[in-house]
Amino acid sequence: MATLIPSRSTCLSRMTSGERRFSARLDDKLDDEYLCWYDVPIGPRYRHPDFVVLHPSRGFLVLEVKDWKPDTIAGLDRDRAVINTERGRVTEANPLRQARDYAMEIVRLLQDDPALRHPPGDQRAGKLLMPWGFGVVLANITRNQFEQMALEHYLPPASVICRDEMTEGVDTEAFQTRLWDMFLMPFKCLLSLPQIER
Repeated sequence: MATLIPSRSTCLSRMTSGERRFSARLDDKLDDEYLCWYDVPIGPRYRHPDFVVLHPSRGFLVLEVKDWKPDTIAGLDRDRAVINTERGRVTEANPLRQARDYAMEIVRLLQDDPALRHPPGDQRAGKLLMPWGFGVVLANITRNQFEQMALEHYLPPASVICRDEMTEGVDTEAFQTRLWDMFLMPFKCLLSLPQIER
């Protein structure tokens, strides 16, 4: 069972229904080596990604969860999403772009720590010691709906987990594979306990 920080019981009241369901999947589909943070401030601008998932031999992943339904999305491009809400149409960031921006902020912060960079002489010297990735969880849109809506132009399929891929009965391995397919450039790593603590 993954460790959620803060604990799931303390943050359930401020989660959306999609975030609650997704946090339950993280809880029951990931083993105890995983650390998951929900809505914690990062960087000097105190930005709040929905979830950050860390595994010592995989790296970290930033995930934005959207409770959008098929009729919620009025338009989508590389940078923006136009959303139908109760108060009318609203323009917000494309969630994949949002997750990427959060991930880049985390990379910059972690690369400032010499203990989390590849050492001098290594072919990746100065770069972050772990792989990283980002993605989107569409909590109320199935994979079939995703395809019918042609969302793949602005949300690459490998970077998205859909409603039917995060059900209670989803296969553990299939769920984890969906997560780790979001890494753009995976490579071997094994973080030590001190590195994880940092």
